[in-house]
Amino acid sequence: MPLWVRTLLVTALPDDAAPLVDAHRAHVEDLRAEGRLRAAGAFRGGDGFLDIFRAEDLLEAETVARRSPLITEGVAAWSLREWEEFGG
Repeated sequence: MPLWVRTLLVTALPDDAAPLVDAHRAHVEDLRAEGRLRAAGAFRGGDGFLDIFRAEDLLEAETVARRSPLITEGVAAWSLREWEEFGG
């Protein structure tokens, strides 16, 4: 199953985004529970996230990516790219 990288950059003020950041972290844990998650983390500045997850194709990857509350509530810019792992 292909791997996909989602980056999110929070565009809201920290106080406004805080509840959605917590909800995003719960969403990432759901991905882990589904067996999709390869890696996840936050950028040091606290202004965004990167995660790598499995999905069958672009349509499924977009569906998964859009489930983040940061995206559904419109407080993050995001991108999604297929990722090819190599070497080691």
